Amino acid sequence: MKKHKQEKSPLFLISLLILILVGIGYLYYDKNHMGFFQIISLDQTLVVYIDNIERKSKNDINPEFKIKKGMHNIIISKDNYWPWTKEIEISSQEKLEINPFFVPLNTSGFLIGPEDPEYKVILDNFKENLISIEALDKISTIEIKSQVKAIDFYKDREDVILMALAEGVYALGIDYETEQNLQPIYKGKDPVFVKKDDNSIYVLDNGNLMEVS
Repeated sequence: MKKHKQEKSPLFLISLLILILVGIGYLYYDKNHMGFFQIISLDQTLVVYIDNIERKSKNDINPEFKIKKGMHNIIISKDNYWPWTKEIEISSQEKLEINPFFVPLNTSGFLIGPEDPEYKVILDNFKENLISIEALDKISTIEIKSQVKAIDFYKDREDVILMALAEGVYALGIDYETEQNLQPIYKGKDPVFVKKDDNSIYVLDNGNLMEVS
């Protein structure tokens, strides 16, 4: 007995063609309208909002997100720290890397009195130039530059600076076009500071010397 080949129905062929066209259309759209950004962080507790919508990533470390090209507002939050926010622009098939920083909501510190054996040594540091020219050059806004009383880099980063401005000391993120993410570290009357190390600064404010972490 001869076996007869079962012919594909026209409906099946049409459905297959539609699926192929949809796949091609998706690949074309994906290639020309979507991009990526990645958060450079080992912290697995971060919560990410893209355009005010919470998003999850398959990666706990250095999480990656796929979004439409164009401008987007990113908020990255962490318990007991100031939220990090930034407007980013995504291009087609681009992977943009962002490296947020976080300042505690409540910094800790203590007064250093004249009886402390290190008091005079620390105080002498404030007689030096408190303006780091390299850090000051990172600020693009002339108005801010003119009001800075002390400035240095934040920890070991060159994209974040510490500055004494008006009544406070702040960490400021720099993106070379606009200053974003101004996060308070210390609020007082008329402070200036010098760095102790990557985790602490000495603050001199209204005659009071203190260490702030």
